[in-house]
Amino acid sequence: MTLASQVKEYLTKGALTKAHPLLVSWLQHEPNNPQAWGFLAELNLLAGDKSKALKIISKALSLAPSLPISLQLAKTALLAGDHQQCENILKDLTLSTAHQASAIELDLAANLWLRLNQPYRALSLFEQAYSLDDLNANISLNYAICLKMSGKIQDAEQLFESVIKQQPLNELAHLSLAELKADKSYTIPIALEKALEKKLQSQYLNHAKALYLEAYKDYEAAWHSFKLSKGTAAQNVQFDANAHQQFCLNRIQSSNSEKLDAFLTNTSKTFNQAVAPIFIVGMPRSGTSLLEQLLATQPQLKALGELSILPQILNIKSGFYKQIELTLSDTAELLFKQYSQLLNKNNQPTDVRQNNIRGIDKQPFNLYFVDVILKLFPNAKIIWLVRNKFDTCVANFRQTYQVNSPFHHYSFDWQHINACYDDFIKLGTHWQQVFSESFKRVDYENLVSEPHSQLADLFNFLNIEAEGDPLEFHQHNYFSATASKLQIRKPLNTRSINKFKGIYPA
Repeated sequence: MTLASQVKEYLTKGALTKAHPLLVSWLQHEPNNPQAWGFLAELNLLAGDKSKALKIISKALSLAPSLPISLQLAKTALLAGDHQQCENILKDLTLSTAHQASAIELDLAANLWLRLNQPYRALSLFEQAYSLDDLNANISLNYAICLKMSGKIQDAEQLFESVIKQQPLNELAHLSLAELKADKSYTIPIALEKALEKKLQSQYLNHAKALYLEAYKDYEAAWHSFKLSKGTAAQNVQFDANAHQQFCLNRIQSSNSEKLDAFLTNTSKTFNQAVAPIFIVGMPRSGTSLLEQLLATQPQLKALGELSILPQILNIKSGFYKQIELTLSDTAELLFKQYSQLLNKNNQPTDVRQNNIRGIDKQPFNLYFVDVILKLFPNAKIIWLVRNKFDTCVANFRQTYQVNSPFHHYSFDWQHINACYDDFIKLGTHWQQVFSESFKRVDYENLVSEPHSQLADLFNFLNIEAEGDPLEFHQHNYFSATASKLQIRKPLNTRSINKFKGIYPA
């Protein structure tokens, strides 16, 4: 095993104390080796020192690293929270070496662009990667997922089917295909049934089966499969409903804590008066994606999707709600500047900056941090989406979320979902009382039943003079990576109100 392979293995396993002396020795013998510096940056990131990791990345870049090393440095920069440095590295690679890249390297670059909220760049690179190696199932799967997000449904279906032929037990491919085809199918695909025979407890395979069962109205069996899917995932997560309730109460009681004030005092205020972002918050599956797309029909507004920048500022990790106070990161100024830059960026394929663009961040869990948002961005507007409790809870139970998400651990148990909904209502009601001029509640049922009056009220709240017909949002073919990627491509309707009332258990 080479020295590089050994270091990489230790880092993958989190054995930092074993990797560190090897790296020190390596750099003593080869002080200008960019790969060694890249590994050292990764080690410092894993150790929690983002600032040092970013400095080491700059050092490694000064040594003219190869394409694979540069991509690894870009990935490390992204994970360290420096989106701008990651983007700069990727742009340099795109301009100078993209034609030399392998399919796997293009696939990695595409995934990084996707994480940077630049889907059009990502889609182009996924396509190039696929053209170089259309037999690589992982590349095909990534390309298909991006096609689905971009609304190219038929192309995505064909690719998912080809992945399943290559890898019959590929759980994500089966689930992704079910999300696209279940409503058009009258039987469960044989390939899915065979996969389930070998993986009876699979989270994704059981969820895929539930979607097919639901489509032909075998609701009892569908709910059973949803429960199997959730139960499998629940084994790998821990959610403390009491701790979450207490966290929300603490947010209500201590939103003006000295620690928060100190954090904001040490954060640059250079941009805060010039930036007036819009935040859409609320329980997942409450209509946040729909509202984002309705608003984004306006030329001065740009849908940014669910950004992770604010959670990064606050160093949010799994189980964060068990802490008495928020853990405030020491990289706040860096991330704050990046947030401000992104909110002013119209990242269409031309990548033109338009300073009059107001960004829409629809990260629903920003509801936890409304006081932080309004102190960082005094001109921000926050819209709180509220949907009927039963509909919201069923929609969360019917949705697959990743078990490594810092936010979604509530979603694998029916009682936890209901408890979380109640906590969100209490917290949102508090923000509405405290920040009445900047924080507005919108009920999903009213939005879809009386869209014209509701939108007129919202545009007035946002100080926007509406142009065109926002109800044509589904014609714009927006890129969406959220659970509502299919719904937002359909005209506004009321079909989701009480859709499963009396069908699924209350």
